[in-house]
Amino acid sequence: MLLSLSWPLSETQTARLPQRVEYQLRDDRLEVDVADACDVPFETCEPVRAFPTWPGKRHYSGLFFMDSVRRHIGFESLAERSFLAELDRTPGVVGVASQPMWVHWARDDRPPHAPDYFVRCDDGSGVVVDVKPLSRIDGRAREQFDRTAQMCREVGWRYVVFSEDSRVRESNLRFLMRYRHAPWATDESARRLRGFIGTLDDAVSLLGGTPEAFGQCYSLVWRGTLAADLAQPLALTTTLSWEDGR
Repeated sequence: MLLSLSWPLSETQTARLPQRVEYQLRDDRLEVDVADACDVPFETCEPVRAFPTWPGKRHYSGLFFMDSVRRHIGFESLAERSFLAELDRTPGVVGVASQPMWVHWARDDRPPHAPDYFVRCDDGSGVVVDVKPLSRIDGRAREQFDRTAQMCREVGWRYVVFSEDSRVRESNLRFLMRYRHAPWATDESARRLRGFIGTLDDAVSLLGGTPEAFGQCYSLVWRGTLAADLAQPLALTTTLSWEDGR
């Protein structure tokens, strides 16, 4: 599950790092001790820094509409856009904020850190997320992630570093996104395919073999109701299997 992939903080790193957390809630710029950060609704906060643009900028930024929370969420790289697509199909997400806080460390030689996202789950728990492709996680990034993971442990949040870097998976998700909404997402198609194991072609045939049947199958794959290996290109021969509880 996307939000259970916690950063592997070493058990030997237990020394507390005093810090303060700065955030923007509506028109107010506020700051609290880390011990009080758990009481802040970070999922409703505004970004603490802007997403600047300039001619020749190498990173692609914009807004991604998350159907699960019915909001546009900012991103400033294609990797972050991929994370938001993955998050949009993750069960239990009720709130998301981009660039939700500045974390100021106690030592002045450590620059402040603005995690990429804060996610609120339907059980009330919080998840802090940084996004960086695996190939770009160097020693400096690991040190920063370790400090952030330790801070999250003290607050009671989970901390996830999203490092997925698969162009095939990203392409599949971008294709499937168009089938998030009605008329594709129907309870009837889910009922007829309950317990299904077979190829995409088989599933489409069971739904009548029409163009609409393809859309209904793609909707179920997007929602994870039908599991597929999205690291491989979607095809008629793609194996699908029913996932209980999705």
